[in-house]
Amino acid sequence: MSPAADPLAAAKALRPLIEAEADACDRGLTLTKPVLDAFTEANLWHLLVPKEFGGLEAGTDTVLDVFEELAHQDGSIGWTQMANASATAYCALLDPALGREMVAGKQDSVFAGQFAPRGVAKRAGAGFTVQGNYGFGSGSNHASYLGGGGFVTGDDGSPEILPSGLPAYLCWFTPKDACEMQGGWDVMGLRGTGSFDYTVPEQSVDGGRTFWLFEAEVRTGGAIYGVGPTGLAGFGHAGWGLGVAQRALDEIEQIAAGGRARMTGGSLKDQQVFQRQLGEQALALRSVRLLVHDMFGRTVDRLAKGEPMNKAMQTDLMACVAYMTQVCMDVAHFAYVSAGSQGLRNPSLVQRCFRDLYTGGEHIFVDRKSYEDLAQQHLGIEPGGPMG
Repeated sequence: MSPAADPLAAAKALRPLIEAEADACDRGLTLTKPVLDAFTEANLWHLLVPKEFGGLEAGTDTVLDVFEELAHQDGSIGWTQMANASATAYCALLDPALGREMVAGKQDSVFAGQFAPRGVAKRAGAGFTVQGNYGFGSGSNHASYLGGGGFVTGDDGSPEILPSGLPAYLCWFTPKDACEMQGGWDVMGLRGTGSFDYTVPEQSVDGGRTFWLFEAEVRTGGAIYGVGPTGLAGFGHAGWGLGVAQRALDEIEQIAAGGRARMTGGSLKDQQVFQRQLGEQALALRSVRLLVHDMFGRTVDRLAKGEPMNKAMQTDLMACVAYMTQVCMDVAHFAYVSAGSQGLRNPSLVQRCFRDLYTGGEHIFVDRKSYEDLAQQHLGIEPGGPMG
């Protein structure tokens, strides 16, 4: 099958290359040219781009499986691909003519950026004047467009309120060459992701290259885009966490099978405590894999039947990804601790999995506050109420 017909097969075929390039990406703090070229050729940057724009517009299970597969090959490379693919999916929320212009026929055209409200926007005719300072722009080094976010304010500085009563939280895209890269990425894990800081100097942005974070409208493509900007990002975090955790589990199984022993306890693989913990962690990981596939799959099915995305559905997705990440971090911790001194010296894949998951686990997307939101939803407590 061609890469377009089977993106998971295309991703699996890249394993020898990605594993060979992992150390170079880690040292260089961003993806190497062979990896960039391979993702372009396989059209994996456009895994979530609408078919109308020449993208793959893959289904929920395929999207999660591809992200998991690439993250299993290497955490940093997998994170970068999922971050770029998720951000590039936002072309479905832009003016169709401009979205087509930005990505159609350009398999190497990718979006990146941080969409936190670290900028400001003012209306200017049919568009906006925007500016801001952003960080953690994963995949920004090779991006074609960088995104930003901020609240729209009036001339007096007061925030604009949309007719729905929600604040006017605008997200936008601008060509990378209209931004200023600031560096600032030297960290413990996910070192190869190129998650650099950048500045968006004051500039005009066409209204067609923007969307409202809280009221994004699907303008191109099918039901999968109905999960909205947050849900699209959730696909990436879910698949990535599963891949890195599974790699950590695979690595400790190999270490144990290879004869790793404790001075006073004999062979690790023969110790019942280790066996029980390994079985428990393997089952926990399988459970959260089923959870995210079920949660995202059911949500997109409901959207395909005409049900609109609502806050309860959004809360469910956020909470399930946060919980999955918690379990994945536990798996990586178990693997790293069980590896003993074999996880201390570089190169150590189990150590890299541990570092990557505990770095990715700091992302605000997987903040466990979503558990509170889910509980309040079940208890009928209004957000912002006495216990909200």
